[in-house]
Amino acid sequence: MRRTLVALVTLAICLSVLSPLAVGQEVPDARLTVDDVTVAPDRPTTGEPTTVTADVALSAGADSAVELDRVSLHDADGNRLAVAGAPGSLSPGDTTTVDLVAEFGTAGRKNLTLEATGTDQNGESVEVRRPVTVVVEDSPPGISIDANLVEGVESPVTVTVANPSVDAVRNVEIVTLYGDSIDDRAFVPAIAAGGTAVTNLTVTPTGNGADVGVRVGYTTTTGDRQYTVRRADLDVEPLRDDVAVEVRPVREDDAVDAADAGGIGSLVGGGGGAGLQQQNDDEEQTAPERVEVAVTNFGNARVDGTVVGPAGDGPLPRRFVGSVAPGETETATVDLARVPRGDLEVAVSYRIDDEERQSTTTYDYRPATAAVALTGIDVSRNGERVNVSGNAGNTGQAPITGVVVAVADGEGVRPTYPRRDYFVGTVDGSEFAPFELTARATDNASSVPVEVTYRVDGRQYTERTEFPLPEPDDGGGGIAGLAPLAVGAGVALTLGAGAVVLLPLYYLRR
Repeated sequence: MRRTLVALVTLAICLSVLSPLAVGQEVPDARLTVDDVTVAPDRPTTGEPTTVTADVALSAGADSAVELDRVSLHDADGNRLAVAGAPGSLSPGDTTTVDLVAEFGTAGRKNLTLEATGTDQNGESVEVRRPVTVVVEDSPPGISIDANLVEGVESPVTVTVANPSVDAVRNVEIVTLYGDSIDDRAFVPAIAAGGTAVTNLTVTPTGNGADVGVRVGYTTTTGDRQYTVRRADLDVEPLRDDVAVEVRPVREDDAVDAADAGGIGSLVGGGGGAGLQQQNDDEEQTAPERVEVAVTNFGNARVDGTVVGPAGDGPLPRRFVGSVAPGETETATVDLARVPRGDLEVAVSYRIDDEERQSTTTYDYRPATAAVALTGIDVSRNGERVNVSGNAGNTGQAPITGVVVAVADGEGVRPTYPRRDYFVGTVDGSEFAPFELTARATDNASSVPVEVTYRVDGRQYTERTEFPLPEPDDGGGGIAGLAPLAVGAGVALTLGAGAVVLLPLYYLRR
């Protein structure tokens, strides 16, 4: 009995001595900790690199240094998103900082796990895990700016907004900023995922350089209102006003350019400068009564409210051209039918940033002429009947249309069947066409009136000419009525004289 009691006491003492050793063996000699985790940016967006920074430390009470094998980041499904291999060694009490970079394709709350593993001096594996939460938002729209800025002038700014996220954004407001002030704005209902929107806005710079900003406000699929801003320091050009005017004739086919016209037009440049007049030796043969006025903007600012008209109180009709962008040409056709020939002052009025400006030129207007001349006229008369024939000739260069030649009523003269009038039609320049007319005239009529009607460039003309009548041929009476008797008497006298000569000769020969 005593022996058993001694054995139990001895076993208890042994267990009391061994128990601390056994517990010490379950606690590792080296303990890793993650002291701090930060996420940058603090509001990451889809498709944007996101950095998770972790401070990994070895406890000061560790009995062994640790060689870190890797630090990695995993998603909720265990997929590894980023890893840093062999980040270094840690002595007891040391801390090292590790950066892990990942990207997220979708927005929302991401429950991640940061894991650090290492090996101590005894070859034992040591690890630590810590949860990390990251909230990912949709990507902000990308902004690109294209501008041609002119000092003191409302200048165009083209803004392209791209939506790189996987969800559409809506209620998009695009604002141009000059300094801190809003200069212009536009609205886009929605931009689809991966889509773009292009808007044309303006900015009015006041100096040699411009700090132009574009602010885009939008609503995400979660209903949040977000804003993104991009600024650009852009160059500003000084204003260059250079508007040129060219005047050139329009052919019948409306397809003549300035080169084919032989340089008839004139070019002027720069804010109302004097025109340089040019012409071709053959212009009189080619210039019609319609001209095309071409307005070309060689400057660097858009011109608005462009109007072609006379320089002063001239008779030139006014034509509206509108806006002309830099490097562009706009035209207007002007009818000069009621404009007298000669030097024509053509003015082009326009506005730059609400300031009225003007450019003028001189155009030598020499329209092609046309007129009808009745030539080769032959008037014959037989009793009361009168015949008039001749040619209707065009003494000009422009074509004449609708030519009609007719006998007009006059003193003792009236047109009669079968050719009271004669339709000639069209007579080209320097050409002619024959005609023939009939009339009746009394004995006291001395001339026959002939009227010619024609059209030139839409205008109708009527001209009247009197042609003298020959003496009437009465067909008998007077001297003319005695003609048969005179012929008979002559014949009788000739026969008598012949008999007087021939009869004596006849008898002598017998």
